Amino acid sequence: MPRHQPGNSLKAARELYLEATNDPSARPLVVASWQRSIEYKVKSGSLDAPYLDNPNLDSPLARAALPILNRLHEQLADDPVSTIITDRNGVVLSRKVSHDGLTTHLNRVRLAPGHVFAERYVGTNGIGTALASGRPVVIAGRQHYVEELREFHCAAVPILHPTRSTLLGAFNLTTIRQGSDGMLMAFARSVAAQIEAEIAAITSRRERALFHDYMEACSSARPGPVLALNRDVVMMNEQLSAAVTGPDQYALLDHAREIAEHPRLEGTRSIALPSGRVAELRVSRCRREDSDAGAVFRVRLIGRAQPTPAVAAPPARSSLGLVGSSPPWLRAVADSETAFVAGTWLHLTGEAGVGKRTLVEALHRVHGAGRRLEVREAPISDAAAVVERWLHDIGELLGVPSNVLLLSDVHLLGDELRQRLTNVLARRDGGATAQLVMTSQPSMVSADDELDRVCRASGEVPALRHRYGDTEHLARFFLRKYRPSGDSRFSTDALTMLQRCPWPENVRQLESVIRGLARRASGPVIHADDLPPECRVSSNKVLTTIEALERDAILRGLMDRNSNVQRTAQDLGISRATMYRKMRRYGIVPSSLT
Repeated sequence: MPRHQPGNSLKAARELYLEATNDPSARPLVVASWQRSIEYKVKSGSLDAPYLDNPNLDSPLARAALPILNRLHEQLADDPVSTIITDRNGVVLSRKVSHDGLTTHLNRVRLAPGHVFAERYVGTNGIGTALASGRPVVIAGRQHYVEELREFHCAAVPILHPTRSTLLGAFNLTTIRQGSDGMLMAFARSVAAQIEAEIAAITSRRERALFHDYMEACSSARPGPVLALNRDVVMMNEQLSAAVTGPDQYALLDHAREIAEHPRLEGTRSIALPSGRVAELRVSRCRREDSDAGAVFRVRLIGRAQPTPAVAAPPARSSLGLVGSSPPWLRAVADSETAFVAGTWLHLTGEAGVGKRTLVEALHRVHGAGRRLEVREAPISDAAAVVERWLHDIGELLGVPSNVLLLSDVHLLGDELRQRLTNVLARRDGGATAQLVMTSQPSMVSADDELDRVCRASGEVPALRHRYGDTEHLARFFLRKYRPSGDSRFSTDALTMLQRCPWPENVRQLESVIRGLARRASGPVIHADDLPPECRVSSNKVLTTIEALERDAILRGLMDRNSNVQRTAQDLGISRATMYRKMRRYGIVPSSLT
């Protein structure tokens, strides 16, 4: 590369780039990287490596690399060499340094865990250029785009997944000692090859363990349909692939992945499929060497698929008058109705906002003639007097046979209070008592919970993201509710966006969004641009009020600035690193906003 020292301006960087393109010794890979750096408008005179909190150290790359790097640094002793592992986005996951003097140099340029060294932020550098080009690369001295990095010699090698060939990240060697670039690259390639071999071994052990359990399930005396999966692999036997196809298969895999992501979930779960059938999943975890290798599902299909109408039908309503036609919802309503009519104590589970209380109120409205619905929530205080009064009230209410007692959100009760409530209910069970209905969130209730077993019937109200097709029906229902004149409707693009939203707070959140739209003065057609920012995220995380306000501010800023992250960060008074960290947390993808 030319010896010219560029200034701090973009103009000087362009001048240096023009000189580089005419230099026959300039490598095309480096020239192309400088061109990208200019297009990204990276400032050559200042270093801006964003910082991200809590990089994912549980990735296959991080787990495989750390033991190798530890052994390597025992051999390097006091050589001024640093070994660095990054993820595919250029986030530094690990840094090992054998020389204190080099540590000072690296800290000065923020080449440390959590910082991002992708080309779009720091221009041409070993890490970013290897990731951008997908090729091993040496970036030495003045080949770096940013001036502060020009004292370093770096050799970086992309690391690929051994079976899928997808980019996992990069291994980087950094030194300030001038020497043979060929030797530096040979060393980097050797270490990268060891890391890829270790990833292959780890992946192979996990997949072999899962495959072993899968084959064991398939070869049992009565195997039936079998599914096995983890983050990398999905396996299903011929019986399952033939029996479950199309939307049913998508729904089954969607539920199975959610279950597999929670290592403690085992036992049996029933899932209503879009066709009207029910899939009963018996879950077995695959655990090897103190790690979770995935889950095996033995599947039992119940019922027959219902024919799909040629023309879309209006939103079906149950006998309770509740909106929704998806099989998971209709099954939850039917099972709850059967238990309620029979007078059986019922425990309803479901995520917050799915409509558990609405369902109970509808059951009482239709089938509770002559009975009084009493609703009680957890006591507002842990004070002994408050708890004693609360338990006394529960006992009194249960003693009136004409009551229907709804205990809401019992997952909020502490262990001691749960046990005391269980004792109160157990004493009343079997006599002339009120009918009891409890509601809770499923993730909060353990399988061996005594309070759960007090009720002889149970049911799970599905999350809105699993009620395929109901989002559109509910959105139209709420629009009619809050704009009864009937002169408003949703455009196709608006309905598409509503259906794609994960709705972490479920029906409650959807109703809130539609209520807000109905109250705003607008034309008769609601378009995608009219929808609030929360409809444009991909995260299932339930946010606090402060977090929701922060998310919406970021989304509005990005939409106002045509998805320009840097300008939005400046408007909000936060650093670009903080901006990217919050976008990742809230599931905001700038490219989806334009």
